[in-house]
Amino acid sequence: MLLWIAMAVLTAAASLAVLVPLHRAQGGRSRAAAAAIYRDQLEELDRDVARGVVADGDAGAARTEIARRLIKATFSADAPLSQGNAALRLATIVGAVAIPVGAVALYLWVGAPGMRDAPLATRQSAPLADQDVATLIARVEASLTANPEDGRGWAVIAPIYARLGRHADARAAYANANRILGPTAEREAGLGEAITSTAGGVVTQEAQQAFQRALALDSKSVRARFYLALALGQEGKTNEAIAAWRVLLANAPADGTPWVAAARRELTHLQAGPPAPGPTAEQVAAADNMTPDQRTAMVEGMVASLAQRLESQPDDPEGWARLIRSYVVLSRTGEARDALTRARAALAAKPDEIAKLASLAQSLGLTEQR
Repeated sequence: MLLWIAMAVLTAAASLAVLVPLHRAQGGRSRAAAAAIYRDQLEELDRDVARGVVADGDAGAARTEIARRLIKATFSADAPLSQGNAALRLATIVGAVAIPVGAVALYLWVGAPGMRDAPLATRQSAPLADQDVATLIARVEASLTANPEDGRGWAVIAPIYARLGRHADARAAYANANRILGPTAEREAGLGEAITSTAGGVVTQEAQQAFQRALALDSKSVRARFYLALALGQEGKTNEAIAAWRVLLANAPADGTPWVAAARRELTHLQAGPPAPGPTAEQVAAADNMTPDQRTAMVEGMVASLAQRLESQPDDPEGWARLIRSYVVLSRTGEARDALTRARAALAAKPDEIAKLASLAQSLGLTEQR
């Protein structure tokens, strides 16, 4: 048996000695070409968003998937085979047969098939097609640690961080991308959104400045205009906020874009009377000068006030949604689940609102404990 194991190891080593040099040049060209395609797709998507062809909200999932493929293309050690290279095909066939057979035989003899986990370094060495998003992100983070001036890398990973709820990381990534590559309307709006999320939904002065820069680069930036309208409402500028929402909705697409429903809810609340308790203009301005602990304390105070109001006025779908999001941002997942359960009970007579809460919970990776 030892003889067969030795032969398998030698065969695998010999195959790798042939395959690595053959694939190296071909792989470099293939990776570069593939990465260029995905970068073009990201840029085209940004242009579509800027032109209003694709809404910001709808572009999120597409941007994440394209970014995932770009990560694979950029950091992949595997490359497609050249169809016209017979020697390369032959070497690949030999390697594809000899290496797996030898590896399986060796693993079954000395390995531990029942082992449930593997170190990060081991997972990162697996083929990219078999790696999950978390492992791919870890590879990009390692690359950015080694090359922190890789602006494209920061630009790729920033929206992924945002979609995963890692808002502080998204904020830093957007800032780095703008510093290295130069600002774009999309990245400035993304930066403003990340700053808002780290502040528990408060559109701070710093966030407003980012959104204003986005508008200076693209006057039609829907995301920037959305959050600036939200800021007006938070600051108690009701009439200005109503006007801003009306202008935004007047140019909204008729295809049920997600942000449209949110904008209509905000407009309805403002037109119905005094808005739900939120940060005052002074609180919004002060948030920029606070330490992280002070800002967290302020946000937690507002969240506690909202939770107390919902106890006496539970028929407020938007209030429940705001409370659930706030708990998630504060990493208070248990309380977010509890709020979701109480919201379902309070809104039992409104199946449409319960469906919206279910969609929100899914987007936040939140499920009820039963």
